[in-house]
Amino acid sequence: MNKIHFYKSEKRQLVPVDDHNLDEAAKIKLIEIKKSPIFSTLPEKFKSNWGEVALYNPSGDLSKADALVLDPLNGAYSLSNKINHLTGKEWTKFIKSWFVFDALLSDIKEEKEITHLAGLNSADHPATYSPTMMSEFIKFFTKEGDTVLDPFNGIGSTLVGCDRTGRLGVGIELNEKYYEITKLRTKQKVIHGSSENLLELLKKNNIKNIDFSISSPPYWNILQRSTGSFEKKRSEKNLDIQYSDKEIDVGNIESYEEFVYRVAAIYFQIYDVMKIGGYLVVIVKNVKKQGTNYPLAWDLGKKLGEKFALKDEKIWCQDKVGLAPFGYPFAYTSNIVHHYCLIFRKEK
Repeated sequence: MNKIHFYKSEKRQLVPVDDHNLDEAAKIKLIEIKKSPIFSTLPEKFKSNWGEVALYNPSGDLSKADALVLDPLNGAYSLSNKINHLTGKEWTKFIKSWFVFDALLSDIKEEKEITHLAGLNSADHPATYSPTMMSEFIKFFTKEGDTVLDPFNGIGSTLVGCDRTGRLGVGIELNEKYYEITKLRTKQKVIHGSSENLLELLKKNNIKNIDFSISSPPYWNILQRSTGSFEKKRSEKNLDIQYSDKEIDVGNIESYEEFVYRVAAIYFQIYDVMKIGGYLVVIVKNVKKQGTNYPLAWDLGKKLGEKFALKDEKIWCQDKVGLAPFGYPFAYTSNIVHHYCLIFRKEK
């Protein structure tokens, strides 16, 4: 079977252009691309499989062909893509405004096996995140080799996501135990300290430019108000019921207004070291405390909007969460099983 060098779109499918002369011209254009500076910026899977790569234009106009195809079923990659290394089809899947994701057994197994060997327990952290979920965000908002910062590192799920996607990860973690767990899970850069001193810590470690930041700050001091089964079950297993007992931990701030202000101040420091056009994702949710609702996601989003441009939100839903008849039979209240992934951009 002859190698295909040029594709077009037909009935929403990528199909070969049935013109021998155009195909030969596309072959020559591909040779020119390989010799040009743009070749070094391409996704690794394209560079390492260049013999299988073809050109693409929706209408079959070779003069306007500015996209590449490796697998026709996976869509075309635009040479104008400045954000990531995704094809248009992969891009489309990610930009759906909500998604359902629950922790994967494979991720949990990886955490337990690595930490158990050192006599530590990844389950000590009361609110871990999946490297698989972090990887999807990282792949969309960065290219291979970009630098990703998580100022609330936890046990390093973002950094493991960087391992899996070929990015450079930097994490900052206050809790020494979680810091040690992260070092077991990854060789990425993890810094022990408070993110309230973020600029100082990055400078000390010679980290100057951040392409993307994703994190989930404490949901205020919500863990301290957790009662009933959460605290009882974790205490019985000798697991942490809060992030730390340090006064400088923002998760221990009593005042809601002060918490929003100080967390925002951390992200404003990230603004100062982030490249123009870089994205910031903050995963957070609204909380309830002593019968009062606090719109944490909305208040934090409004505050960060003083510097960053709030671009949108992506709603993360958890399906495997135990439900309870809150408020029954007197008043409405909800089982909160969704989080807001607030998406910001540094535009100047």
